[in-house]
Amino acid sequence: MNSIERRPRRMWAAILAIAVAAGAAIAGQAPAMADGREVGGYGARYYLNDSWSATANHEFNYGKAEDRVYTGDWNGDGKDTLAVRRDRTYYFSNRLGGNATTVINYGKASDTVLVGDWNGDGVDTLAVRRGQTYYISNNLSGGNASVVFNYGKASDVVLVGDWNGDGRDTLAVRRGNVYYISNSLTGGSASAVINYGRSSDLVLVGDWNADGADTLAVRRGNVYYISDSLSSGSASRVQAYGRASDTTLVGDWNGDRRDTLGVRRYVAPAPPTFEQQQAIEKARDYLDFTAFSRSGLIGQLEYEGFSTADATYAVSYLENRGEVNWRDQAVKKAQQYLDFMSFSRQGLIDQLEYEGFSTADATYAADRVGF
Repeated sequence: MNSIERRPRRMWAAILAIAVAAGAAIAGQAPAMADGREVGGYGARYYLNDSWSATANHEFNYGKAEDRVYTGDWNGDGKDTLAVRRDRTYYFSNRLGGNATTVINYGKASDTVLVGDWNGDGVDTLAVRRGQTYYISNNLSGGNASVVFNYGKASDVVLVGDWNGDGRDTLAVRRGNVYYISNSLTGGSASAVINYGRSSDLVLVGDWNADGADTLAVRRGNVYYISDSLSSGSASRVQAYGRASDTTLVGDWNGDRRDTLGVRRYVAPAPPTFEQQQAIEKARDYLDFTAFSRSGLIGQLEYEGFSTADATYAVSYLENRGEVNWRDQAVKKAQQYLDFMSFSRQGLIDQLEYEGFSTADATYAADRVGF
């Protein structure tokens, strides 16, 4: 949400089995967000579109191919970006690509997690689902839930969206082709109950026309049938996009209040050149010897005579293979400092930031070494 206009948060995709009109789903079709939760799929390459054209205008890599990914507006600027989940640790980015802006631990590694703007402040946060109990948090931090309530059944498939345009995301559950929509984060009866389509289509959720209310879109292969109202009938528009094998995500990537499409895809990396392979081996040697931040390791490789491109490739290569974790490096570097000199807590954090570690990783390291 910007400072001028309260922007109801439109979100992201959720798999549900329903149909808009007639027609069977495409066999083997890739998922959208699984049951209102994470994006799903595999790959670290993202192609996002700010319009309903067939060509992406944002292309970037983020995280690892196997990461669990979510979308949301994490800072209230009106633009959706990505977050990566690894067990119970979440890495939030406020731009498309690059390093995480915020890192938190939340819930349990086994939790089902939903994303939404639960209090209408324009910022998307997390909710944990355990059976039919929902633990809603209104800030991106650890700690206790802001709201806890029971809704539906443990077996229900869940959608998240702003169904009435009041700026607050709430839940809907699906049983067969019946949808129980709630306009408040409470238990009790649904605000609306609708029958819709069949149980065979894949459906995405978003505010496609910027009217403030979330509605549905059916995906069949790489063709999307967009509806601007929560009712049956013909699609408002039909759009081909990407490949049938793509994993689809939905978001407002440019802050224009309209949700559009993106795809997540695995792109096999080209084999490293001789110079890149040498940079990779040198980076491994350095990491065996001491701890580095990401920028620090790239800088050291550049000092050794490698080009910026080859040094960056080498570090990214190690990241993508899971050979280096910058949080672990921050902890290792903090311990190395403390083995030789004394620091205050803030002094240690400042020193780690000077070395190129993010504030989140530096703070985490200070916590881990006992401050």
